[in-house]
Amino acid sequence: MKDPKVAVVIPAKNAEKTLEKAFVSVLNQKTEEQIEVCIAVAPSEDSTLDVAKRIEIDNENVTLVENPSGKTPAGLNLAIKNTQAPVIVRLDAHAELEEEYISTALETLKKTGAANVGGRQNPVGATPFEKAVGIAISSRFGAGDARFRTGGEEGEVDTVYLGVFDRNSIENVGLFNESLIRNQDAELNWRLRETGKKIWFQPELIASYKPRSTLKELAKQYYDYGKWRRHVVSIHPRSIKLRQLIPPLNALVFLLGIIFGFFWAPSLSFPALYIAGIFFVTTVKSKTVTDFIYLLIIFPTIHFSWAAGFLRGVKIKS
Repeated sequence: MKDPKVAVVIPAKNAEKTLEKAFVSVLNQKTEEQIEVCIAVAPSEDSTLDVAKRIEIDNENVTLVENPSGKTPAGLNLAIKNTQAPVIVRLDAHAELEEEYISTALETLKKTGAANVGGRQNPVGATPFEKAVGIAISSRFGAGDARFRTGGEEGEVDTVYLGVFDRNSIENVGLFNESLIRNQDAELNWRLRETGKKIWFQPELIASYKPRSTLKELAKQYYDYGKWRRHVVSIHPRSIKLRQLIPPLNALVFLLGIIFGFFWAPSLSFPALYIAGIFFVTTVKSKTVTDFIYLLIIFPTIHFSWAAGFLRGVKIKS
């Protein structure tokens, strides 16, 4: 294989059902550039490692590395260090790239001079619950105003989904922070922006995403998001955004309204407004009765789980 122009790095854990689909989406890319792929496999409870080994055997452009720590940023860094291409495409094992993803990303990198370009996260659910989660996390009410979730105009942003990186730029800031479990993308993008680099949103870049399958999984996901976002803020205080303060403030005011409502009835007005808002947005966003039922539960689960995680923060062991 000629010197590759693009390296696709895939951290994989418990992904036996989706890893091959993610890899096939790389094979299907409409680009003339040489692509190398490195899969970093974390300890898994299924046959993810066997699937990755089979992909490596069948494809000369694929390298497999094991990620004993199990942490996503560690796996990403291992994969990056085992590739050499000047452009790095991050791909999760539960995601798939549209056919012109890489060619569009390369054009955007060249046009903008950005250190990282990314696009829209397209939630693709298989079950009614997953489809409802997709509706929720694609709405401003559900997950804030990040353009990679809600869409929007092309331009500079604070972070993007996945990402296509200029290797020199991310190597100069030390790659991904391996102390993090979540929010490693936003934290890396913050460090890039602090050096004067641009993070660029390109809405034509679309990658599919499989939403969580159960309410318990969804609650844990957003609890972890909130918890590790708080940790990132403790490292980079100026990285905090107003949208990230809304869930914890909402949760505190909601709970205080309930508590004081036992003594002073007007205090119940805010909880009542929040519940009314849930019903209104659910009515507007629902496509079916099933969506309506699920969204009544999903929206507050996202809001309060993220808030609880953020308020608790990460307890670092000494």
